[in-house]
Amino acid sequence: MKSYRSKIFITTLRSIISGLMLWGLTMGVQGQNTNLNFQATQAAADRGDAKAQFELARFYARGIGVKKNEAKAVQYLRQSADQDCTEAQVVLGSFYGQGRGVPKNLTTAVSWYRKAADHGDATAQYAMGGFYASGRGVTNDMKTAIQWWQKAAAQNQVDAQVALGQLFLIPEAPYGTNFLNYAEALRWLHQAAAQGSAPAMNDLGAAYEAGLGLKFDFKEAARWYRAAAEQGDSLAQANLGHLYFDGRGVPFDLIQAYKWFKLSSNQGNNLGTIGLARFKIQPLLSRREMAEAEQMVLDFHSQPPK
Repeated sequence: MKSYRSKIFITTLRSIISGLMLWGLTMGVQGQNTNLNFQATQAAADRGDAKAQFELARFYARGIGVKKNEAKAVQYLRQSADQDCTEAQVVLGSFYGQGRGVPKNLTTAVSWYRKAADHGDATAQYAMGGFYASGRGVTNDMKTAIQWWQKAAAQNQVDAQVALGQLFLIPEAPYGTNFLNYAEALRWLHQAAAQGSAPAMNDLGAAYEAGLGLKFDFKEAARWYRAAAEQGDSLAQANLGHLYFDGRGVPFDLIQAYKWFKLSSNQGNNLGTIGLARFKIQPLLSRREMAEAEQMVLDFHSQPPK
C-alpha cells in the first residue's frame, strides 16, 4: 500500500488568530481569591500599570470575578498595548483577527502583531510570517515570511521552527516550490522535535521514509512516527499504520496497522480513513484479532512530549 508520508501540511496560522489559548493559562487565579485579585488588579490598572491592565483584560475576557465582557477586555488590552506591553499587543491582534470585542479587521490585527514583533516578541514574529505566507492582511511575500519565521525560530519559537522545516523539506502549494533546502529543513525540524513538537517528529519520519536529505531508513522513520503518534498526532498515526501494513521498518502487523489507522481516522484524518477502509473492503483480521485491535484503540492515551 502506498504511503502518504510526503503529504505534509503546513499550518502556519494555527493559533495565531484563534484566541491564543495559552493566554488564559499564563496567569493562574485561585478561586477563593478571585474577588481580592480582581480588586487589586483593577486598582493597579487604574494607576496605569500596563501588566495589571493586561491581566484585567483577561478577567473580562474570561469572566473571572466579573461578568464576561470582551469589549471591556479590548479596552484594557489597548491601554496596555499602548504602553508597549508586547503580550497585550499580541492578544489584541488576535482579538481583531477574530472579531472578539471589536469588528474583525485583519489589517489592524497585523498592525498590533507587527508592533510586538518589532519589539522582539517571538510569537508575534511567527504570526507575521504566517500572515505574509498566506497573504492575509498583507501582500503575499514568502521571502518576508521566511525572514519573520527565522527571527522567531532563532528564539526557539517551536511553531516557527516547524514552519521553516516543512517549507524547506517539501516545498509545495500554496507557498511555491523554490525553497527546497534539506539541510535547513532538518536543522529546524530537529530543534523543534527536541522541544517535543509532534509535527516536527512526523516530518523527520517522512524525511527518513522518503530519503529527503537523508538515507532511506524505515526503522528511523518508524521511530519518529511513533514518537509523534503516541502524542496523538493523527498524520503520524496514519504514517505509522502504513508502515505496519507494509512491514517496513517494523514487523508486518495488521493489528497494529488497524489500531493506528483507526486512531488517526477517529480524528478526521483522511489518510487514516483511507488506511482503515482496507480492512472494510476485505476481511484482513479475524474476529479475535479485530476485538484485540479495537481494545487497543480504546486503551490508547496520548502521551506528553518527552
